[in-house]
Amino acid sequence: MLDPAQRPDHTRPEDEAEKIFHLVLELTNPEQREAALLELSKRRETFIDLAPILWHSFGTISALLQEIVAIYPLLSPPSLTAQASNRVCNALALLQCVASHPETRTLFLNAHIPLFLYPFLNTISKTRPFEYLRLTSLGVIGALVKVDDPDVINFLLSTEIIPLCLRIMETGAAP
Repeated sequence: MLDPAQRPDHTRPEDEAEKIFHLVLELTNPEQREAALLELSKRRETFIDLAPILWHSFGTISALLQEIVAIYPLLSPPSLTAQASNRVCNALALLQCVASHPETRTLFLNAHIPLFLYPFLNTISKTRPFEYLRLTSLGVIGALVKVDDPDVINFLLSTEIIPLCLRIMETGAAP
């Protein structure tokens, strides 16, 4: 549920949970998705059980993957706008929430969802929307490796993550 230290005094936990469930439901409606992505992304760290709710709600992970796949055509030639980047990064932030939660991490990995992020990591454009996209994608991978789990490491080593990370280090903007 909601972390009591981060809940406004006037909000009852039941009201907040109801709002979260409503926002998750809105993810499956393309007309409401962008606003729901933004709002859930803002609340992802204050609602403790968001990851299992996202994972187990019908159509939610599919909707998040639709957001990711929808911008693949904007990767080459590079034509990603700031708005499109922000939208997909909100979806990635929710996937990061799922990747970091102990109840959903293995499910996330077994579904091979990190592979959907690799095209983002493979981009070389140095514009801000692409840098933000790569950074947020790396955040999802980082959420997986924070926990010393051999399954996570073996999965990532069996993919092209190392060359992708090396390329990002070579081409990424210096802070």
